[in-house]
Amino acid sequence: MIRQYFSFFQGLFCLLVAFFAFACTQERKPENVLNEQEMIRVLIQLYENEERINRLNLRRDSAEKVFEIARPIIFERIGVNDTVFKASMDYYVSQPLVLDKIYAVVVDSLNLREQKLTVTQPQQ
Repeated sequence: MIRQYFSFFQGLFCLLVAFFAFACTQERKPENVLNEQEMIRVLIQLYENEERINRLNLRRDSAEKVFEIARPIIFERIGVNDTVFKASMDYYVSQPLVLDKIYAVVVDSLNLREQKLTVTQPQQ
């Protein structure tokens, strides 16, 4: 009988340890991190502006320099601090499932915008 109680409490203890170990590994989102919708919006804006720069037909190194100059202007226009964006990227990189979901929405949105542009532009 005592052995059954010991076995029960041993199992309960293991369950509690596993629960607390799992709970402690869940990283809380810091305050200075963009939420998922904001992150999606910022990434879409960055990729659209990067594409605009690429369409200038500059050499790769020149295009990268232009984008680095334009990047703070882009952040200012969309109302996001570069430091907050970097902190958000660091956080979401540590959360690969969430980051994958964010990029799936970004890619779908960009593809949809591209399709709308090709439909509305006349064929040459």
